[in-house]
Amino acid sequence: MGHKFFSIQYLRGLAAILVLASHALLYPLVEHNLGFSRLGWLGVILFFVISGFIMVVVTGEGRFSAAEFLRRRFIRVVPMYWIATLLAAALALYAPQIFKTTVYDGTQLVLSLLFIPFYNPVSGGIHPLYKLGWTLNYEMFFYVSFALLAFLGAGARVVCLTIAFSALALMGPVFEPQSAIPQFYTSYMPLAFCAGAWVGLATMRGKISQLSRNAIYAAAIVGLIAMIEGFAWGAETVEDGYAFIGFLIFATALVLLLVRLEPVMPRIALFERIGDASYSIYLVHIYEVAILSGIAFKLLDPADMFADYLVAAVSIIGGTTAGWMLYQWGELPLLRFVSKRFASRNKPPAGPVTPAAA
Repeated sequence: MGHKFFSIQYLRGLAAILVLASHALLYPLVEHNLGFSRLGWLGVILFFVISGFIMVVVTGEGRFSAAEFLRRRFIRVVPMYWIATLLAAALALYAPQIFKTTVYDGTQLVLSLLFIPFYNPVSGGIHPLYKLGWTLNYEMFFYVSFALLAFLGAGARVVCLTIAFSALALMGPVFEPQSAIPQFYTSYMPLAFCAGAWVGLATMRGKISQLSRNAIYAAAIVGLIAMIEGFAWGAETVEDGYAFIGFLIFATALVLLLVRLEPVMPRIALFERIGDASYSIYLVHIYEVAILSGIAFKLLDPADMFADYLVAAVSIIGGTTAGWMLYQWGELPLLRFVSKRFASRNKPPAGPVTPAAA
């Protein structure tokens, strides 16, 4: 399926902006803010749903080459993440004052580059050295799991993936593993990939395009209620299980609705560019937020809420701009270079996958 979904690009941009806004709002705060934290968590869940959708759509109905699939995923994700991780390690070593919860550790650096989860005592969770990389650990887990099912058709692939991830999610609360690796992979977070995969499968088979107006309204109402529940449920834990259900329903409904409305959706160049640059925005924004906020709050009082929101708004614009610049002058040239270095001799198993669509 070689079609580029502009609606999905808009949603990728939205997911990146949600994460960026969360960190921009949280940076000056000394105490935890549940709402701001969940804003970023919602962005991550939306990213996962989108990823599940895209992987099903680009691999198509039939079997595909697992090796070719993983080669493409490596080119698309790994080099940029490695550079971001190495930069974080260097800054943590030589300019630690710009970070809140990042401290250099050689062992952690190696584990981070290999996408191996570990408990980080500084951040107090299962986070790599570059903290934002925890989401990419899940992405790589999803890619490998998806590739292992390459011998199946699309329907069977999605069913098996859902059963496997659901089983792992049930094992978490039953066995309550204490070690980082089993604890990480028995989370309910990978279920977001499954939700997106089901929407992708329904899209390929023409089910989404057949949704009636009443079904669209119902999906919108359910999604809105679920989003409210996601922000309102619980008072202490960011990654609350019931809040996850609300956010997952909202993110799935949002993807479903925008894909359904794609034929009548206007093509907005700005939104498309933000979507194209979403990966770069995600990787670079924390530096921009730290630098800009660090400078701003030497002049402004972080206890002043007006100042906090003003700096956050500027940080969101600055982070988006920095991400777009990195995409144009860093990510795209790097993709071209790495693609040539790891060129495949085999014909791709599915339609063309542009950097923006993948």
